[in-house]
Amino acid sequence: MLKSEINLILGSAGLRPQHHFGQNFMIDQNILGAIADAGDIQAADIVLEIGPGVGNLTRQLAQRAHQGAVLAVDIDTKLLPAAKRHHAALTQVTWLNTDALAGKHELDPGLIATLRALKSQHPQGGVKLVSNLPYNAASPLIANLLMLMWHEQHPPGPPVPVPLLFDRLAFTVQHEVALRMAAPPDSRDYGPLGILIQSLASVQILRKIPPGAFWPPPKIHSALVVVTPSVEKIRALQDAPALQKLLQGLFSHRRQTLSNGLKHFLEEAWTPELKSRLTAAGFTLTARPETLTLESFPKLVSLLPIAS
Repeated sequence: MLKSEINLILGSAGLRPQHHFGQNFMIDQNILGAIADAGDIQAADIVLEIGPGVGNLTRQLAQRAHQGAVLAVDIDTKLLPAAKRHHAALTQVTWLNTDALAGKHELDPGLIATLRALKSQHPQGGVKLVSNLPYNAASPLIANLLMLMWHEQHPPGPPVPVPLLFDRLAFTVQHEVALRMAAPPDSRDYGPLGILIQSLASVQILRKIPPGAFWPPPKIHSALVVVTPSVEKIRALQDAPALQKLLQGLFSHRRQTLSNGLKHFLEEAWTPELKSRLTAAGFTLTARPETLTLESFPKLVSLLPIAS
């Protein structure tokens, strides 16, 4: 039934699945329900869906947030209008035709402005992301949403009038990306993405999803992941942008020692005095970055000359 509906909506716009947009449509009704359930959506919530495709998940989100709002954001200029026409009865859904990412480290300003306006209209509702995310954009989307929350809890000027603090991010992603998001220290998958996310939130992989749950089926398995942002972690982390820079620098050659990684990252700022300060603070410079605990990286940031 789902596949025939997908073909109907695609056919109405003269379309086929677009590989460059990462379009793999969910055709398993049970998993669609599991994604919606993972969002723990309450009636008055504001739900952000990135990559709604033909709108099969959108419909479930709208049914749950029936007193709130759903913001469905899609880059496809032909598919989104077709999905909007097909689901015209879902009056609580706002359809936004844009790329959710304005750049590698930036969310689309129009998306943020629309989401903030919906939050103003539904002040009692929580804000949640529930999405079957496009594979090619999933990692930067999750990282940027968490960084948005950090910036709004650490404003350089007056507080943001309507801050966006997501209660929950529930989404599908490539299984290997899910493993990186949840990886513990000293493991193969431990790296910048997981350290940043876990520094601001908790991560749980709910289930592995086979390729056959999608059409067309991808060549890899997916996973349903829940990321729960922590207000305490977000407020406690002093400089998230500097942490991001450090992680990218240290893990660009993940087999190098902490000393060599910092030497390449800091260049002329890597001095004997700085080495001595790090050693005195308890860092083993011959260790590899992947062996450091989660708490070690913010401490390292505080000791280094990194401009955020």
